[in-house]
Amino acid sequence: MKVAYEHRVGGLFLGILVSTTVGVRAQDPEFSQFYANPLYLNPAMAGVEGTAKVFLGYRNQWPGATNPYSTYQASYEQYLEPLQGGIGIHVMNDRQGGGVFNTISLDAVYSYHLQVSRELMVTGGIQASMGHRNMSPVGLVLPDELAGNPVTTLTGYSRIYPDFSVGFAGFYRNLFGGVAVHHLHQPFTGASDNPNTRLSRKFTAHVGAMIPIYEKRLGKEVLQVSPNLVFIQQDTYQQLNYGLEVVYSNLLGGVWFRQDLMFSYGTAIFSVGYGNDQFRVRYSYDAKLSAPDVHIPSLGSHEISMVIIFENINKSNKHRAIKCPKI
Repeated sequence: MKVAYEHRVGGLFLGILVSTTVGVRAQDPEFSQFYANPLYLNPAMAGVEGTAKVFLGYRNQWPGATNPYSTYQASYEQYLEPLQGGIGIHVMNDRQGGGVFNTISLDAVYSYHLQVSRELMVTGGIQASMGHRNMSPVGLVLPDELAGNPVTTLTGYSRIYPDFSVGFAGFYRNLFGGVAVHHLHQPFTGASDNPNTRLSRKFTAHVGAMIPIYEKRLGKEVLQVSPNLVFIQQDTYQQLNYGLEVVYSNLLGGVWFRQDLMFSYGTAIFSVGYGNDQFRVRYSYDAKLSAPDVHIPSLGSHEISMVIIFENINKSNKHRAIKCPKI
């Protein structure tokens, strides 16, 4: 009986979600590990480390709900001397309500690197994407059904759409920052070309620093602190993410906060990680600081990422890896 009840509660939540999001523009999945996969943050970040990297990531949002939000992503990036920049491929699968809503996207990224001086580098990136979104109402329990009223009929759909994004970034000594605009032409992602089914344009601005606190001989940095600020706006939704991370040798720990500009909600993000020259792994947990309008059994979010680093195939001394968070 308990399992059946939980599934009906999950179905009711999904029904409320569907009925309340009709007419609301689609939004991108959000992540808490901004620099673990820099391709998602800003296309201008492709290849800034020089080495070839493979990234794998998973996020489970609201795990206490029967059908939580689950997002999987993977990417590959590297610097190529003949192109004077970095290339990258990113694929993501976002599942809502156990697959009632399912979105798959494939991104191809190129970033041009301009070494202005020994200490200053600027990059500009472009991203071309192909997305596929489908909705399948099979197994969905709507509020009308629970109340014994005539059942609302929902029709599934499937749509493929192109997408484009741009970004710019700059790196000077221990400082870094950039801006990005995703979904330039706001593609339609629903069953029709209703303006309310468009994927809203997303604006991102980020800035941070890697500040060495203690160094051994030969300039090897043992202890560093990294303050960061990331602002994101999509449609009418705004979020401000700010935090401080501490890197000691191969270990990392950080605390971030996420809120809107009106301080009407907040989230604390705690993360730990480990990284060396070949492998990096990081785990983070989002803890809700204020209750939402709809009660959900667990408001936390789990996120884990892994990066595999290949031997530096860039033999040229012209490209210098920049200083920014690596995990």
